[in-house]
Parts: sequence; structure tokens; C-alpha cells
Amino acid sequence: MDTKQSSRSILSFFIPFLIAYLGSKGIFYYFSFEYSLFSDPFDIQKLLIDFSVFIVLFYGGTILVKYFIGSKNKPA
Repeated sequence: MDTKQSSRSILSFFIPFLIAYLGSKGIFYYFSFEYSLFSDPFDIQKLLIDFSVFIVLFYGGTILVKYFIGSKNKPA
């Protein structure tokens, strides 16, 4: 596998993950939302909120990464 392709595939996962992680932490801090899956009692509503925010931010980050990587590859 090409090293350029390998680093691109790593970045296409790592950058959206970082956006989702930091974005969800910021959103939860702003709204004073706290839920820890392993230490708090199980609450399906809080679990769905937690996962949904992360997934939406991850998806948005994936779209941004594809847009910027795709615009770099287009010839001028």
C-alpha cells in the first residue's frame, strides 16, 4: 500500500474522531450534560443523546475531511 494512501486513510478516520470527541465534550460542557456509561446508572435516553451527538459530529467531520482531501486532489 502506498504510504500517501495509508496516511490519508488514517487521517480520514482520526480527524473526524477528534472533531467528534472534542465537539461532543464542548457541547456537553455548554449544556451541563453529564453521563458516564460505566459509573452512572443505565439511562437509555442519556445514552442515546451521548451516542447521537458523537455520531452526528463524526459524520460531519467525515464530510469535511472528504471535501478538503477531494479539493486537494483536483487539478487546477
